Amino acid sequence: MKPFRCPTADGVTIDGALFPAVAPERGVVVLAHGLPTAGPSPEAAADEGYPGLARRLTALGYTTVLFNFRGTGASGGHLEIDRWPDDLGAVLDHLDRSPERRSRYGVVGFSAGGAAAILRSAADERLDPLITMAAPADYGFLPLNTNVAQWFQLYRELGMIREGYSGTPESWAAGFERVRPDRAIGSSRARRLAIVHGTADDLVPVAHAERLAAAAGGRAEKILISGGIHQMRRDERAVAVLVDLLKRLVPAGGDGGA
Repeated sequence: MKPFRCPTADGVTIDGALFPAVAPERGVVVLAHGLPTAGPSPEAAADEGYPGLARRLTALGYTTVLFNFRGTGASGGHLEIDRWPDDLGAVLDHLDRSPERRSRYGVVGFSAGGAAAILRSAADERLDPLITMAAPADYGFLPLNTNVAQWFQLYRELGMIREGYSGTPESWAAGFERVRPDRAIGSSRARRLAIVHGTADDLVPVAHAERLAAAAGGRAEKILISGGIHQMRRDERAVAVLVDLLKRLVPAGGDGGA
């Protein structure tokens, strides 16, 4: 594992790590995480997290990149969901300056990370293929408007809205309203696009996948996993689907599409 740090255009430092392929390299894949949960789940003790998934992909020949969006982990800034697409762009800029430089990178976005990736791909052709896992079409499913102050305080207590945040609870919540993957996916510059969703997702209903696929205008491959849950990296069937997509969509030779 090779840690790295890179700046965004607005001066936030993004913390990440690169996991080199341990088999003949097939390409570079960037994993974009979802919105952190408020507390540990019953499965947390046995969960290897995204590093565990990264190691599985490296064994298959994919150099894999993990990073923390602003406001999460060791990255700087605050949890500002509408700036997450900029963070992903900063990571790709970092890769462009590294020995792992490619013309295009495979990007796998989970939940909120998938939403950020869709928005980024509307202005950035480097995301290709783009695979979303349980991504929302919008954030209307979150009950932020029921008690904005309570949600804002929760994320303060979780350390994701940090000292020095200059906005208000209302301006923070408005950031979620500005993230509309359903409006951006039709303009995605990814030539290879896949939408994966579980039919038993109890956070982001499967109807979001249907909306995204419809908004993509037939360009996206839609895969629904019967009984699949929201945290798809914990579902072996979803991981198998992801691996198959990478094998099919990332061209042989290691470049994302040059």
